Amino acid sequence: MKNLLIALSLSGFVYSAYACTNANTQQNITETTIVQAENNPEFADAKINAVYQSYIALKNALVANDNALGTSASKALVVAAKEAGLNLKNLNAVANAKNVDAKRAKFNELSLELVDVFKANKLAKGVVYKQYCPMANSNKGGFWLASEKKVRNPYYGDKMMSCGSVKEEIK
Repeated sequence: MKNLLIALSLSGFVYSAYACTNANTQQNITETTIVQAENNPEFADAKINAVYQSYIALKNALVANDNALGTSASKALVVAAKEAGLNLKNLNAVANAKNVDAKRAKFNELSLELVDVFKANKLAKGVVYKQYCPMANSNKGGFWLASEKKVRNPYYGDKMMSCGSVKEEIK
């Protein structure tokens, strides 16, 4: 009986130590997620914020050279823009483009339209970075907006991921 009590106590101790270790690991993961979430810009107007988030999804799809994701993100952007009452001239051209290169061809014009929209609306938190690549669009240059300061070029994807620079901060 005494051996059984010792065995149960020992197994309870091991279980407690293991459970505490897992709780700390989970807590660290949660803290990391919270820190990353604080870096995301957010507009005070929820409809404009939805437009921004859809635009960023499109930009990230172009960075990843993912046409299917770019198509779904651009269609979400069409819906968000309509709900926000925005008439973006170049949005349908991007949404209806058949491949990544065709989407990229109109992305600069769409980005410039949205710069004006986002400047006219108040950010509740964060910073939006207006970035520029001088080599995009056959060396005519191309702008885009980003949530991070680090350049991730949507015009060339992994071919020239870091080509470009931050030209303006929208606060």
